[in-house]
Amino acid sequence: MLNIFKTIVTKLGGIDTSESNHIDTYTEEKINTTEGTKIASSKNNGGIWISFQELAGYEYMNITVIGANNMKNFNGCILNFMNNETISLQLNSDTREIESNFSNVSNRWITDISFDITNSNIDVIKNNTASYIKLEYKKKFEIFDILKP
Repeated sequence: MLNIFKTIVTKLGGIDTSESNHIDTYTEEKINTTEGTKIASSKNNGGIWISFQELAGYEYMNITVIGANNMKNFNGCILNFMNNETISLQLNSDTREIESNFSNVSNRWITDISFDITNSNIDVIKNNTASYIKLEYKKKFEIFDILKP
Protein backbone atom coordinates (compact mmCIF):
# COMPACT_ATOMS: atom_id res chain seq x y z
CA MET A 1 0.00 0.00 0.00
CA LEU A 2 2.82 2.40 0.88
CA ASN A 3 4.64 1.62 -2.37
CA ILE A 4 1.49 2.45 -4.37
CA PHE A 5 1.17 5.78 -2.54
CA LYS A 6 4.86 6.63 -3.24
CA THR A 7 4.37 5.79 -6.93
CA ILE A 8 1.30 8.03 -7.19
CA VAL A 9 3.05 10.95 -5.43
CA THR A 10 6.10 10.58 -7.68
CA LYS A 11 3.97 10.47 -10.85
CA LEU A 12 2.15 13.65 -9.76
CA GLY A 13 5.47 15.50 -9.52
CA GLY A 14 6.32 14.82 -5.90
CA ILE A 15 9.70 13.82 -4.54
CA ASP A 16 10.67 10.16 -4.26
CA THR A 17 11.93 9.79 -0.69
CA SER A 18 12.79 6.10 -0.81
CA GLU A 19 16.13 5.03 0.66
CA SER A 20 17.47 3.82 -2.69
CA ASN A 21 17.29 7.38 -4.05
CA HIS A 22 18.68 9.04 -0.92
CA ILE A 23 22.29 10.25 -1.22
CA ASP A 24 23.97 9.31 2.05
CA THR A 25 26.48 12.11 2.55
CA TYR A 26 26.92 11.42 6.29
CA THR A 27 28.18 7.84 5.89
CA GLU A 28 30.24 8.75 2.84
CA GLU A 29 31.93 11.59 4.74
CA LYS A 30 32.66 9.19 7.60
CA ILE A 31 34.25 6.75 5.12
CA ASN A 32 36.39 9.49 3.58
CA THR A 33 37.58 10.85 6.95
CA THR A 34 38.18 7.60 8.82
CA GLU A 35 40.19 8.13 12.02
CA GLY A 36 43.16 6.00 12.99
CA THR A 37 45.91 4.24 11.08
CA LYS A 38 45.11 2.03 8.10
CA ILE A 39 46.75 -1.35 8.75
CA ALA A 40 45.01 -3.56 6.19
CA SER A 41 43.30 -3.29 2.82
CA SER A 42 40.85 -5.33 0.80
CA LYS A 43 40.39 -5.68 -2.94
CA ASN A 44 37.10 -3.73 -2.88
CA ASN A 45 38.82 -0.45 -1.91
CA GLY A 46 38.14 -1.05 1.77
CA GLY A 47 40.31 -1.78 4.75
CA ILE A 48 40.81 -1.73 8.51
CA TRP A 49 41.78 1.38 10.45
CA ILE A 50 42.88 1.09 14.11
CA SER A 51 43.30 3.44 17.04
CA PHE A 52 44.18 2.71 20.66
CA GLN A 53 42.74 4.25 23.80
CA GLU A 54 42.89 3.76 27.54
CA LEU A 55 39.78 3.93 29.70
CA ALA A 56 39.86 3.39 33.47
CA GLY A 57 43.14 1.49 33.27
CA TYR A 58 42.04 -0.82 30.44
CA GLU A 59 43.48 -0.74 26.93
CA TYR A 60 41.10 -0.79 23.98
CA MET A 61 41.66 -1.06 20.27
CA ASN A 62 38.97 0.53 18.13
CA ILE A 63 38.75 -0.57 14.53
CA THR A 64 36.81 0.83 11.64
CA VAL A 65 36.09 -1.67 8.90
CA ILE A 66 35.18 -0.47 5.43
CA GLY A 67 34.16 -3.31 3.18
CA ALA A 68 31.68 -4.94 0.85
CA ASN A 69 29.78 -6.84 3.54
CA ASN A 70 27.05 -5.83 5.96
CA MET A 71 27.90 -7.00 9.47
CA LYS A 72 24.82 -7.23 11.65
CA ASN A 73 25.41 -9.35 14.70
CA PHE A 74 24.53 -9.49 18.39
CA ASN A 75 27.35 -11.90 19.35
CA GLY A 76 30.40 -9.84 18.43
CA CYS A 77 33.18 -10.92 16.12
CA ILE A 78 36.68 -12.41 16.09
CA LEU A 79 39.72 -10.67 14.62
CA ASN A 80 42.49 -13.10 13.63
CA PHE A 81 45.97 -11.92 12.67
CA MET A 82 47.21 -14.71 10.38
CA ASN A 83 50.49 -16.04 8.97
CA ASN A 84 49.63 -18.48 6.19
CA GLU A 85 47.02 -20.60 7.99
CA THR A 86 48.44 -20.05 11.50
CA ILE A 87 46.81 -17.59 13.90
CA SER A 88 49.42 -15.31 15.48
CA LEU A 89 46.86 -13.30 17.47
CA GLN A 90 43.14 -13.80 18.06
CA LEU A 91 40.98 -11.06 19.56
CA ASN A 92 37.31 -11.30 20.57
CA SER A 93 35.38 -8.07 20.23
CA ASP A 94 34.32 -6.15 23.30
CA THR A 95 31.46 -4.79 21.21
CA ARG A 96 28.69 -7.40 21.23
CA GLU A 97 26.15 -5.59 19.06
CA ILE A 98 27.67 -4.85 15.66
CA GLU A 99 25.80 -3.03 12.93
CA SER A 100 27.18 -1.62 9.68
CA ASN A 101 26.13 1.59 7.94
CA PHE A 102 25.78 1.61 4.16
CA SER A 103 26.86 4.35 1.78
CA ASN A 104 25.04 4.22 -1.54
CA VAL A 105 27.55 6.72 -2.95
CA SER A 106 30.54 4.35 -2.82
CA ASN A 107 28.53 1.13 -2.38
CA ARG A 108 30.46 0.17 0.78
CA TRP A 109 29.69 -0.61 4.41
CA ILE A 110 31.37 1.00 7.43
CA THR A 111 31.50 -0.72 10.82
CA ASP A 112 33.01 0.36 14.15
CA ILE A 113 34.16 -2.37 16.56
CA SER A 114 36.02 -2.22 19.88
CA PHE A 115 38.41 -4.82 21.36
CA ASP A 116 39.74 -5.16 24.92
CA ILE A 117 43.49 -5.80 24.54
CA THR A 118 46.71 -6.06 26.54
CA ASN A 119 50.08 -4.37 26.05
CA SER A 120 51.50 -7.61 24.59
CA ASN A 121 48.65 -7.62 22.02
CA ILE A 122 49.56 -4.06 21.07
CA ASP A 123 53.19 -5.11 20.53
CA VAL A 124 52.14 -7.97 18.21
CA ILE A 125 49.91 -5.61 16.21
CA LYS A 126 52.53 -2.85 15.97
CA ASN A 127 55.32 -5.31 15.02
CA ASN A 128 53.16 -6.31 12.04
CA THR A 129 54.26 -9.97 11.90
CA ALA A 130 51.05 -11.25 10.31
CA SER A 131 50.39 -11.33 6.56
CA TYR A 132 46.61 -10.92 6.61
CA ILE A 133 43.64 -10.36 8.91
CA LYS A 134 40.57 -12.57 8.96
CA LEU A 135 37.48 -10.92 10.45
CA GLU A 136 34.90 -13.53 11.46
CA TYR A 137 31.27 -12.82 12.33
CA LYS A 138 28.33 -15.19 12.43
CA LYS A 139 29.40 -17.92 9.99
CA LYS A 140 30.94 -15.44 7.55
CA PHE A 141 34.38 -13.89 7.22
CA GLU A 142 36.23 -11.17 5.35
CA ILE A 143 39.95 -11.19 4.48
CA PHE A 144 42.18 -8.09 4.60
CA ASP A 145 45.83 -7.93 3.49
CA ILE A 146 48.11 -6.25 6.02
CA LEU A 147 49.93 -3.19 4.71
CA LYS A 148 53.69 -3.43 5.10
CA PRO A 149 55.60 -0.20 5.89
